[in-house]
Amino acid sequence: MSENRQVPALCTWIENGPDESWTLQVDLPASSIPAEAAPEDGQEIFVDLNGVTNRRNVPGGIMVRRPAGDEGGDSVDGAGATRYSIELAVPRGYRGALRFLPVPRGLQVADRPTWLDVLAKGFVPTGDHGLRTVTDMRRKQVLELAAPDARPLNWTGGARAGAGTSGREEEGRSDVDEQVITLGSSPRWTWIHRPQRGPASAPVLIVFDGERFIRGGLLEAIDELVSPPSAVIAIDHAPVGEGGPDEDAAVGQRADDLVMNPRFCDDVLALVRRTAPDVKARTIVAGASYGGLAAAFFSLRHPEAFRGICLSPSFWESDDQGSRIWDLGPSRSDDRSDGTDGESESHESEPLEAVAHPTFRVDHGTLETVIADSVAEATEEFAARGIDIVSRPFVGGHEYLWWRELMLVRLAEVLAE
Repeated sequence: MSENRQVPALCTWIENGPDESWTLQVDLPASSIPAEAAPEDGQEIFVDLNGVTNRRNVPGGIMVRRPAGDEGGDSVDGAGATRYSIELAVPRGYRGALRFLPVPRGLQVADRPTWLDVLAKGFVPTGDHGLRTVTDMRRKQVLELAAPDARPLNWTGGARAGAGTSGREEEGRSDVDEQVITLGSSPRWTWIHRPQRGPASAPVLIVFDGERFIRGGLLEAIDELVSPPSAVIAIDHAPVGEGGPDEDAAVGQRADDLVMNPRFCDDVLALVRRTAPDVKARTIVAGASYGGLAAAFFSLRHPEAFRGICLSPSFWESDDQGSRIWDLGPSRSDDRSDGTDGESESHESEPLEAVAHPTFRVDHGTLETVIADSVAEATEEFAARGIDIVSRPFVGGHEYLWWRELMLVRLAEVLAE
């Protein structure tokens, strides 16, 4: 086993062999914990490393407190300083979010209310820790962590630390039209952006959870594409009201919008046709988690109008009739899907009216077990219905740091076809 410990750091990667997981050593100096997050009596510190540690096995992420003067107490604060430490097995190629959570001592498994309360108190260390701080989709600061063998990112954008949380960061841009539009059953904020270099004939892009992706630098990244879409429509899912976003209402509205909702789908299609009436190419619809499920549903419901980019899609979910996503697709005997391949795009050169097969791309994390299992199940079910999809795994969990990257990568691929 070889080690690299020349410089004390928050995170140290230890290589165990070319085909074995990394050992990640995390050393958190007590002096780097923000005062408001310092653990109280009866609390411990849990390392929240997305996909590696989780609320179903809290002891697996608990750091050991090493008091001042403890043997082997080297840290970034010097020998003998009080610190918290842990070693974790991390897959090769891993990339994900890291933060620290004060949790009740002795907690074994956290139920959802307990976990949400813990997450609200999560923190990143102060001082120079050598990792980039970004704001995730829940408006929380996290550290971006990548194993030494993780592949480089194409898109290195991301929300700056301390970015505002109003969801209106783009209001100063003259090329972004912010509107309140009723989709489905409720009015909600939307952002419409027309890239300057976007060909008038290029597809429109729909983005679910749009405010969060915009805050993460989506529009700036799209503007840098060689051939961007003709328009970007980013859709938020929180009901519009006074006094700021209602998180509980936003969660319910998001599920109502994105879990196979025909009315929401049809209203978005009508919005696209109003926004870009002359564009004949199929609209690209992109989303993550529930948004990835909706991207597949849109392509299944209107294959002549939509094609999907599905990131960590929630294929485990069912609609209010108990149907799974594959139940809503065409049967094998349906002429629309006769022998078509959801990845091959063999009909791309045909006129729009001849294109009537569902088309969507799927990416999922190897460490998001429920999602990965449901994608495998969906792949078989879709194949039985004549729709072949190829899912591509990434080494991580249910992870925004991957979604922001893959949304741009897949968008560039689709636009280049």
